[in-house]
Amino acid sequence: MKQQLIRLERVAGELNAWLFAIAIGLAVLDFTVLVAKCMPPLPTVPIATGADRSGQAVAQTTSKTPASQF
Repeated sequence: MKQQLIRLERVAGELNAWLFAIAIGLAVLDFTVLVAKCMPPLPTVPIATGADRSGQAVAQTTSKTPASQF
């Protein structure tokens, strides 16, 4: 019985370390999402769709709004 309690205590100690590491990881993820939501959206870059007669790419702009503004 004493050996089983010692083994259980050892497993609980290792499990606490894993739970602590997971808790830190979740806290970092929460902080990252908070920062990402507070930052303004990045500007959109025109998409090159073709080339004009001089061989340079021609940009076509779209009037769509980013999904984050809905």
